[in-house]
Amino acid sequence: MASRRIVGALRILLLLTGAGGGGAVSADGVADAALDRWLDAQAGLTSWKSEFVQTRHLEALTQPLSAPGTVWFVAPDRFRWELGRPVRSIALRDGSNLWMLSPPLKRAERYELATVAQGPMKDALTLLDSGFPRNGAEFRKRFELLQFSGTNATWMFRLRPRSLATRRLLPALSLEVRTNDLALVASELEFSDGSRMRNDFTGSERNPSIPPDTFAPVLDPGWKITTPAAPR
Repeated sequence: MASRRIVGALRILLLLTGAGGGGAVSADGVADAALDRWLDAQAGLTSWKSEFVQTRHLEALTQPLSAPGTVWFVAPDRFRWELGRPVRSIALRDGSNLWMLSPPLKRAERYELATVAQGPMKDALTLLDSGFPRNGAEFRKRFELLQFSGTNATWMFRLRPRSLATRRLLPALSLEVRTNDLALVASELEFSDGSRMRNDFTGSERNPSIPPDTFAPVLDPGWKITTPAAPR
């Protein structure tokens, strides 16, 4: 059940990785060279903040669902994703814990991550962090480049997780990167049920000063907190 809740939260909150890409991977190495340039640029990223619009495409609905949000990230393992105006859901990592918060319901789930090495939780965290890779070699171990297309303005990478378990939930994901500053401008996740979730980022700030308490949940006594075991 815990893994189902995490997948559900990912569907609602995930940001994460890039935005569509057509065309086959270039045989002359252009695609790999472009991906390496982007990965190298991320080595200097210590923090990030951006507004975004999340759009979900569901097979059961004729019109997509959209909502605005804000994301904060501090290397190596702190992030906060807020979705909605007013905020209706939050995914928060404070290092050793992952929090899934529902402010309207005052419900919180806390997952302890210190002992998580592999499995669904590890893969979920990898996906949440994938827009901000700190290690190019590790990124390539986890994701395979499937497609690449580029213009003077943007590069688009379509990838898939190498983990078969992760691929059963998320067959593919995409990244859209601006060429002039190698900033992430969009991400898209493709789920196994045919649904898709895209994040378009605007007004992003590279290496801003972000207060540490951004990543600490503020919960008054009215909140109901549960601590499900992290799936392995």
